[in-house]
Formats: sequence, structure tokens, C-alpha cells
Amino acid sequence: MNEKILLRLFTYLIFRFLHLLFLLESDIYALVLRLFDKKNNGDDEVEVFNIFARHRFDCTDVTRESDFLSFHEKSTLFEEICEEGWFIYSITDRYVYFVKITPIEEDVFETTISIEKCSKLSNFLYQNAEKLARCQLDTFQRITKNMPPSRSKVLIFHSPPSSGGTTVGKLLQSCDESKLSLLVIGEPPFLTSLSLLFNKLSVEELRSLCKSTLRFSTMHQKSQQTIVFKSKSSCTKIVPFIHSAVPSIQHFFVTRKNTNDIISRLILKTSSEFNFPMFSFLLKFGQHLDMGWLSSWKELENETFTRVGPKNELEFAMAQVYGSIMNYKRNRQYFVQDVLFVEDLISDTATMIRPLLDLCEISDLAIPECIEWKRNADEQIQQVWDTVDLPSEDVARVGCLAELLEQDVFFF
Repeated sequence: MNEKILLRLFTYLIFRFLHLLFLLESDIYALVLRLFDKKNNGDDEVEVFNIFARHRFDCTDVTRESDFLSFHEKSTLFEEICEEGWFIYSITDRYVYFVKITPIEEDVFETTISIEKCSKLSNFLYQNAEKLARCQLDTFQRITKNMPPSRSKVLIFHSPPSSGGTTVGKLLQSCDESKLSLLVIGEPPFLTSLSLLFNKLSVEELRSLCKSTLRFSTMHQKSQQTIVFKSKSSCTKIVPFIHSAVPSIQHFFVTRKNTNDIISRLILKTSSEFNFPMFSFLLKFGQHLDMGWLSSWKELENETFTRVGPKNELEFAMAQVYGSIMNYKRNRQYFVQDVLFVEDLISDTATMIRPLLDLCEISDLAIPECIEWKRNADEQIQQVWDTVDLPSEDVARVGCLAELLEQDVFFF
């Protein structure tokens, strides 16, 4: 690895050490307060922290509580984080973590969190978090069990990484500028956290947690407002759990026609955002050490990652892309319609957007607004087509691995 990567890793290690130090001192301070606070009757359910600093090793990685240096501020009742502005930031097998943000426009959170302005809610929450809170997982599930279900329709759409899913989300959001009838949210952290817990929780635990997090995350839904969550690619595998917990939620899948184009685009994106030499380091040492504290890329698609056994950038990208596709094929029965292709939605918007509008319960009268957005979003759309043809030997390698995966009875 070069000096830049070593410095990046060293900086992150220092930050993680400081995080643990802050956390230890904060826990001690909170314990002392509870021991000497005569007014504390033990009813407090949530601990709130002040945030002093933030740092992430990889901006494309999942959100985690260790992204912040924080210190105990107070303990309070769960009702406080039910106020608008609190969002689930991360979930572990012990705690649910929340962050508080302030809306861009006064009291208008729809504009703040919509995919129109915020492609990835996870990154926005990291950058704009004002407070951090945590609640024990059992307490969270006990309280949210009594929360009412969503007020209106909720959908989740899935897509492989770098396949144009964000562009489709923005195209769909353009149907309703007010966000009061349709709100599209890009990659909410709670769904990604659930996908990471896929291999850690039992079927019943994961199903229950899906129900709890969805109730919390939709409790501020407006009447007659459809919410569409655009999920991270790893979330395709938890569709059966979401369906069994909340059958009213519908799912659809969006991708490109040529899978090699998706892989090419992901390689380009990975090279610029994640840095392949660092990825090579993780591959090498991840075989002997648990590198989950540093990066969650492997855990996101652990099944295909294990079966592909990536040794280079091409195989890494292939494992990520096919993880989502294979899980879609395996869980096809839970999706409401056939796969939608980004190329069709862009080239023939007036026709192809209509089934999505029907799903979202939006009038066809909104189609001209979609077309107008498309005309003004050349740069956004061009990024979807920004690929490089894979060499013939890479195409052959992808084809060989794909054939082996499709023969694996694990997926079907």
C-alpha cells in the first residue's frame, strides 16, 4: 500500500481508539449520574449523546455508531426520539442508534430527506447529525410493538449497485414536487443494518426487528402519502422477512439489461471512492482477521462473496452485483411485478413509468413532470451510461462465475 492509504488507515485507527475512550468515560459518567440522581426512578429508556467529532474510513460503507466521538448528555424517555427529526442510524445485536437532524426548510422534513436532494440518506445523516442516541434492542422492540402501522402505502425498491437505481428514484420523485403525495427516500440506514444482521439473528428475531424498524421509520407518514424506500443492494435478501412481518409493503426490482455494464460501472466507482489497493489489503488480511470493524463490504453480500472468493477488482464487483440479482431471483415471489430496466424507463418514460405510478397510487397526470425532469437531468442520466467495455477475458470470467452461481442450489 502507498503512503496515502497507510495514513488513511492510521488516522482511522486513532479515531476508533478515541471513540472507545470517549465511550468508556461516557459510560462511567452516566453510571455515576444514575447512582447519585435521586430523581432517577429507572424509567429512562434512551441515552442521548452530544457529538464532538465525526470520521468515516469509507464514505460508501454502512453507517455505524463509531462514526462519532460522542459523550453522554442525558437519559430520557423513548417519546423524545419519536419527535420528527430523529432517524435510525445503525442497528447492532444489542442497540439501536439514532441521530437527530434539523430540516433544511423549517418543519419540512420531506424536502430534507427526499432522494431529490439527498441521494443517500445514510451520508446525509452522518454529515448533519446534531445528537446521537441509543436504546437497547429489547426496549426498542417492546415500545415499537405498540406503535400503529403506516398510515398509507409503503414500497421498497431494490437494484444492484451502480445500476441507475438512484436515477430511477429521482425520476419517480419528480412526479410530486411537494413530497406530500409521494416521498422517495434513498438508502435509509435501517434497511442496510437489517441486511447486515441477516446472518446474526434468528428468523423470528429478524422478522420482529423488521416490523419494529418499519413502524418507527414510517410513523410520521402523512395521510395519503406514499413512501418509497430505495434500498441498498444488499437488502434484496431480507425481502422475505419484511414481507412476513409487514405483508402490505410491496417490492419491485430495477436494473440494467447488460449485467457487464453494471460491473464496469461499479469498478469505475469503486476505484474512485473506495480505492482498490485498500480493497486488496482487506482481501489479503480479511482471510485471517475479522475486518468487519474496518469495512462491511464483505458482510453486505457475504453469500456470493464467499462463493466467488474474489481475488481482484473484477471478481469483487461481480460478487456485489450478482448478490443482489441472485437474491432477487430467489425471492421473486415477493416482488409485485417483473423486473424494470433503467434503459426502458429513460428511453420511453411516458410508457414505462406508468406501472410505477400505479404502484405508488399517483395519477398519470404526473407523467409530463417526469419527462421534464429527464430533459433537465442530462448529467445525472449520463452517469448511468458511464461505463467501459470489459475485456473479453473479463467477460468470460464473469460468465463462468455466473454460471457456477446459478447452478448453486443455495440460491433457489
